[in-house]
Amino acid sequence: MADLAGPTGLMVQVQPGSDLDPEEHAELTDRLRTELLDNLDLTSADPVDAPSAPAGAKGLGTLVGWLVVQFGTVETLRAVVNAVRSWVGRTNHVVELAYAGDVLKVTGVTSEQQEKIIDDWLARHATGA
Repeated sequence: MADLAGPTGLMVQVQPGSDLDPEEHAELTDRLRTELLDNLDLTSADPVDAPSAPAGAKGLGTLVGWLVVQFGTVETLRAVVNAVRSWVGRTNHVVELAYAGDVLKVTGVTSEQQEKIIDDWLARHATGA
């Protein structure tokens, strides 16, 4: 399991859908994790354990769907965001990304809208990784 001590930790939360039970939610999150690890140069992408839970998370059940992704460069951060965006488009699920206290919600909005939102979010962290 991951800890959030590193400065390059990106919190990833696959939002639970009303149609998902906890097991399906965990499987969906694991598919995203596998895709990220298989396709990107990441240090790690691990489930979040209880001591590393973000502020506001309550109980173990809310940790289903959470990953912490460790990366080395802003380019890799951009690649992670783009991979999540593509995954959201294919699966029709919502994913929240949090980095340095800044949250980006990746949804099924149009490509142009999502690209603008992502570019603005990444620009705020261009020197942070």
